[in-house]
Amino acid sequence: MKRIFLLVIFLLIEVVSFAQTKLSQKTYEGFISKFPISLSLTFDANLVYGTLLYKRVGQPIKVIGSLEGDEFSLHEFGEKTEITGIYSGTKKGDEISGIWSSPNGKEMKFSVKKTASNEIDKPELKSVTGSYAYSFGKDGGTGNMYVQQLAKDKIILEIQAVKGPPSYNQAIVEKKSLKLVRNEAIYENNELGKCLLKISFFEDGANIIYLNQAYDCGFGNAASVVGKYFKFDSKSPKFEKN
Repeated sequence: MKRIFLLVIFLLIEVVSFAQTKLSQKTYEGFISKFPISLSLTFDANLVYGTLLYKRVGQPIKVIGSLEGDEFSLHEFGEKTEITGIYSGTKKGDEISGIWSSPNGKEMKFSVKKTASNEIDKPELKSVTGSYAYSFGKDGGTGNMYVQQLAKDKIILEIQAVKGPPSYNQAIVEKKSLKLVRNEAIYENNELGKCLLKISFFEDGANIIYLNQAYDCGFGNAASVVGKYFKFDSKSPKFEKN
């Protein structure tokens, strides 16, 4: 039964991925408070990624996020995989607006409007091998994922995430071999309940979400490996457990 269920999941991924051979790229212009910004985003199903430019600074910043219905979320990554800001808002037509917040609690309103749009072919990743991470700073949570691609359709991965203070609870996915289908992998574990995760890879990172409300992964209280990970190293990683 388990094998049949996983087969159905992978067949669905293959059908959706095959149908979505084109991705949408959009440029947005606007402001965060009084500061002008520009967003260049690629939309791949619910996954959103690209670059953010604070025009007065002029240095592009990597961003990874999601679009669920009209709910928009985006994490901006600074040096060493640290998340320096979170955009949370609503997409209505060609406009996105909401609140930008920093890990220390500072908030500002933002609003952007689409100024350009085009379609591109969905890129095929040469390899997903590497080290991925995110950090909300010393007082926030962290996550690390290590991936080694063994073949076009096979990877080994390991994930560790730590919730912020005061609990510092952990979420761990031990080293495991997974099937890779068009830049996506499914992790399943039924030892302590039903746990189902989808890992979606793209050029600069990865996104992990739960599938089918299968949350029983045996993680520490309120801890999870779900999140947006920035790829900071493309070399073969050293796994914690060999």
